[in-house]
Amino acid sequence: MSEPEDEPDLDLAYSIETPDDSRSLYARWAATYDENFIEKHAYVYHENVVGLFLDAGGSAGGVVLDVGCGTGVVGVALGDVGEKIVDGVDISPEMLDVARGKLTVHGQPAYRNLIEADLTQTVPIGDDTYSGIISVGAFTHGHLGPEAIDELVRIAAPSAVCAIGINAKHYAEFGFDRWFASRSTEGGVTSPQLVNVSIYEAGKSEHSGERAEVAVFQVLAS
Repeated sequence: MSEPEDEPDLDLAYSIETPDDSRSLYARWAATYDENFIEKHAYVYHENVVGLFLDAGGSAGGVVLDVGCGTGVVGVALGDVGEKIVDGVDISPEMLDVARGKLTVHGQPAYRNLIEADLTQTVPIGDDTYSGIISVGAFTHGHLGPEAIDELVRIAAPSAVCAIGINAKHYAEFGFDRWFASRSTEGGVTSPQLVNVSIYEAGKSEHSGERAEVAVFQVLAS
């Protein structure tokens, strides 16, 4: 008789190294993710990044892409404050199934379209599609490096506002600082405003000291 698999948790999430690791973990975690992660650990990362995105003029009535949308907490947060057209992309079909059922406080679906895609590959989205891009959690576990942002810039329209959350421990170690320095010098994006934010509410999780750097920038016309 085989041993039961461990219940998915943050330690398993931080051990992700490949796209297949992500698919396997989130296939098992999707059904309980909101309860056993978002609520259990007092997750506030999405609220912080959404606030920064909107403060920077994100979307301005256009279409927003939520990158690594998971179960849809970012789409709900955007819809609750009036952002009407949000698409989501994620590697996990099981997480997308949960997001598909999410409604805003206005009773509307949180997402217009949900797209299954691997950010380490070319995503099935045309150039210059989105007027705003937000990402909360996709660049948290270390399996995605800064090269994945190139694909986000490709699908962002000129002048699109982007707010990309990146694990603070990985920002310099994995070369995100060098990526932004290079791309802003080349004229592809503006120099980012970096804002250090909490991932979990203080004092309500054993992980409450963990932080993220949110890079807020605009995509420039090529």
